[in-house]
Amino acid sequence: MAIKMLNRKLMLGLRDIMNRSNKGFIIAIAVSFSTMLAGCGESSDELDDKLTHTADLYFINSLPYMADFYVDKRNISTGYSGLFDSNNLVSADVNTNDIGSAYTYSYKAINNMINLGVKDSVNVNKEERTTTTLKNSDDLWVIAWEASGERLLSVIDKKSNNTADVFNVRVFANDSYDVSVDGVKILTTEKGKVTEYLSISHCVDGLKVAGRAIDLCAANIGSTYLLVVDNNGKRVMAEE
Repeated sequence: MAIKMLNRKLMLGLRDIMNRSNKGFIIAIAVSFSTMLAGCGESSDELDDKLTHTADLYFINSLPYMADFYVDKRNISTGYSGLFDSNNLVSADVNTNDIGSAYTYSYKAINNMINLGVKDSVNVNKEERTTTTLKNSDDLWVIAWEASGERLLSVIDKKSNNTADVFNVRVFANDSYDVSVDGVKILTTEKGKVTEYLSISHCVDGLKVAGRAIDLCAANIGSTYLLVVDNNGKRVMAEE
């Protein structure tokens, strides 16, 4: 009888210890999990920062008239509707053959398509538009140009390749033209495409497009430039 009573007390004691251990274990798990969530958790603002991307846009107007540039989020269902609303104007009254003000566009990562537009600052009937897809931290040239009376809008990467003692240039042309460096034909341009870098040593006549010398003497030697050209020669020279 005494042995049975002793065994019963031992069993009850053991059960009590196990119950307390389980509770402690459960509490420890809960505390650890809460701590992990607190350490890894981020505020909505922090998450927004990670989901928000930016792109820098630089506008070139090689049209034969002053122009305004517009940017708007692309909506598949509405297309270009609302693009030319005043609240989407980002670079106004850009003179012909000139560079407009830069614009930084912020967007949610899932909304990386935008509409771009250019419009005659005076004649509202002259409009052109295009759509492009952005990558985070993009640097882009937005070029308004004309070919055979047709208005066009192109988007290319803005980049540089500075090299000491030479002018490094890329050529964006409105048609196919022979390009020569120091009297030697190097390539033929493609309509609406930008060439690779060309290294020019002589600023006066080292570079010719369609047989016309492109004067680079206003540029800084060692720097990189984008040249927008037509059959009459240089229209815009923009430092990259």
